[in-house]
Amino acid sequence: MFLSACAGPQAGPEAQAPALVRVSSFDHPDFTDEGDLSSLSASVSQSIAYLEKLPPERAFTFDDTSYTAPKMARSLTALRDFLLTNPAPDALSEYVAEHFDVYESVGSDGYGTVLFTGYYTPELDAHAEPDDVYQYPLYRLPDDLVSVDLGLFREKYKGEKIVGRVEGGSFVPYHTRRDIDNAFALSGRGLEIAWLSDPVEIFFLQVQGSGVLRFPDGGIKHVNYAGANGRAYRSIGKFLVEQGKASLDEMSLDFLKAYLRAHPDEAMDILNYNESYVFFTLADDGPFGSLGLPVTGERSIATDKAVFPPGGLAFIETDLPSFNDAGEVTGLEAYSRFVLDQDTGGAIKGPGRVDIYFGFGEEARRRAGYMKQFGRLYYLVGRGE
Repeated sequence: MFLSACAGPQAGPEAQAPALVRVSSFDHPDFTDEGDLSSLSASVSQSIAYLEKLPPERAFTFDDTSYTAPKMARSLTALRDFLLTNPAPDALSEYVAEHFDVYESVGSDGYGTVLFTGYYTPELDAHAEPDDVYQYPLYRLPDDLVSVDLGLFREKYKGEKIVGRVEGGSFVPYHTRRDIDNAFALSGRGLEIAWLSDPVEIFFLQVQGSGVLRFPDGGIKHVNYAGANGRAYRSIGKFLVEQGKASLDEMSLDFLKAYLRAHPDEAMDILNYNESYVFFTLADDGPFGSLGLPVTGERSIATDKAVFPPGGLAFIETDLPSFNDAGEVTGLEAYSRFVLDQDTGGAIKGPGRVDIYFGFGEEARRRAGYMKQFGRLYYLVGRGE
């Protein structure tokens, strides 16, 4: 869910069919947004700050139209100014329909089908030093991890990178999760930044990409994404389904944690199926998305930045699980709102995937853990100057 710089979707001489197609005014969604407008305004401001730092010639292509970074920043500034008037939901919908061009993702099937999942910021107890209970480390980014921009070597690889390390004069893939957690490939190098009591929680902290640590002295620190080992992300939930140990219907964050704790003899092999490994940095603020700026609960999304524009304004339509007081899913409710494309992630690939950031707390954890619904995704850019 993390830092990625690119020229935007469909950039370059070998561009494929567009991931975004223009929507006529007759086919616009109704842009219903019942969310808190102050959070939307704050998230818009983050994207403006990002876009204003880009080179003025940086352009993003939507279908057959290109928009420069300054143009996108101006359209977001106009939206923010309108939000300051505290418009009613119908007034906001009318304003966007009148002033913005609308593009829809082609989705995973070419017909606009997009799978929405969720992530959140976990809060975990931690120690600064190890003991008999807090014996599982979080690591900072190792100094031997090297990221190579392949575009520097071949134009056709522009925007692609690989991660590895140098060993015996050769560039080789970086250590796997098994290498790090079971063979202790990073031990003794002073890379530990904190110690936790549960390797399962560390795994899911890495999946979420950031978290909050609570220390015994009352201190609180953010752990923010610093980098990854470059290995492909592989879903352990999908792995359990393929092994016949779970069904798609019962799969959730809670189910995965319960299964791993109920089957300790299998847990390590299941976790190691996902070779991707995330490194962190301690900070006083966070969490940060791929723009290097804080993400906003229910206003920031993660997408594939090789497909969609970083910082772009989007509108999502999907369904959200609802819960009873016991935390059990009781049904689905319609969920639509304006969001900003401010993050990315190892499992979020192609035009048919979106990860919604739900923020902190128990409700955010529940929503993120059970969010797995199809819907529609639109991007918007203001008309005129």
